Amino acid sequence: MIYPETLGIVVEFLASVPGISERAAERAVLSLSKLPENDKLRIVNALKELDRLKSCRECGLPSMTDLCSICSDDGRNKSVICVVEQPRDAVSIEKLGEFKGVYHVLGGVISPLENIGPDDIRIRELFGRIKKHNVKEVIIALNPTVEGEATAKFIIDRLTGKNIKIYRIAYGIPYGGTIDMADELTLKRSFEDMKLITGGDG
Repeated sequence: MIYPETLGIVVEFLASVPGISERAAERAVLSLSKLPENDKLRIVNALKELDRLKSCRECGLPSMTDLCSICSDDGRNKSVICVVEQPRDAVSIEKLGEFKGVYHVLGGVISPLENIGPDDIRIRELFGRIKKHNVKEVIIALNPTVEGEATAKFIIDRLTGKNIKIYRIAYGIPYGGTIDMADELTLKRSFEDMKLITGGDG
């Protein structure tokens, strides 16, 4: 092995993360190795703190406390929920700085081929939040894939007729693409052009 064992272990670990190639992992680790000692120590301490990481009891976003920073923010509109597949999708939307509601992370999508049904993701929790907080608007921001479409339809069908406005973000994102990989302008336009599917008093 060309690299020292310690460095090789970190490269191997990073390369096992989805979306990170071995070459990218090598570059990242070599860059990290050149950081000042104080910065390295901060990273080490942050990694140790990951043991405290858990899912927000309301929305499912990663948090160090029972409620994440968004759900515990009194300035957020709790009557508007944006439904996403994974935390990274909420992060991409949050970077736009325009959405003032709260999120709900499903943790996956319905996929019969993989034996993933509605009970295997956080759909039941979504409906519970909608009822508990008297939610008025639901924005479905799922990836435009076959599974994303099936999941969106499942949610829409069960919320239709409940006097809730249901929106879907527009398709600036190409079919088969993902929200977290969309550039900021495309994602912003997808939200600006979102369509009212059903519900509400108009």
